[in-house]
Amino acid sequence: MGDVSKSCPYDLWDEEIVYPGKWMTTRRIKFRLKSNGQEGTWESAHRSVAKDYKNADCIGVLAILKKEGRKYFVLIRQYRIPTRSWVVEFPAGHIDDTDPDIEEAGIRELKEETGYTPTKIHGWSYGRQFLDTGLGDESFRFLFVEIDGDAEINKNPQQQLDHDEHCEVLLVECDQLLNFLDDINKNSTDTEVLACLYTFAVGYCMRNKFGI
Repeated sequence: MGDVSKSCPYDLWDEEIVYPGKWMTTRRIKFRLKSNGQEGTWESAHRSVAKDYKNADCIGVLAILKKEGRKYFVLIRQYRIPTRSWVVEFPAGHIDDTDPDIEEAGIRELKEETGYTPTKIHGWSYGRQFLDTGLGDESFRFLFVEIDGDAEINKNPQQQLDHDEHCEVLLVECDQLLNFLDDINKNSTDTEVLACLYTFAVGYCMRNKFGI
């Protein structure tokens, strides 16, 4: 368990590992709400790999491809066994100990999953962003990149997937992103949309259509 902030409204104690898996562990911890003494038990899922609690587990890449005068978001469609479905996502993956920094981790993941090489780095998110805080503590950082699709290095992109990995590359015109995802949500019988991708699409649409 990481350090507990002084502002935590709970007393936490008696944390135990319920299931120690190769890639994830489940834990159980007791808690007491300081304001009224109400007690309970919380179960949660965590990555098994050791980590610094101040750093993120994974890197996601928000990539815009510019090709032949048009702009596309580069996404992937990957089969996810826990959901028993395909899921449309940002290119993403675990930050390895061998990655020298966030930028290199993002470039590596983008090349592996899509074959594309970024030609401009626009920046990255700060701190860490959590995915599902009711279930566990898995966290992300995001790298923002641009890809010149007309550059020689990107004319014939080849994925470099792990031997047990399978995903498809999707190029979605930027101004059609929300429509594309909504069509999946309404009509697809085998494909879902990652929540953080859909949230981004809504924000992108509101900014560009309504100036919000």
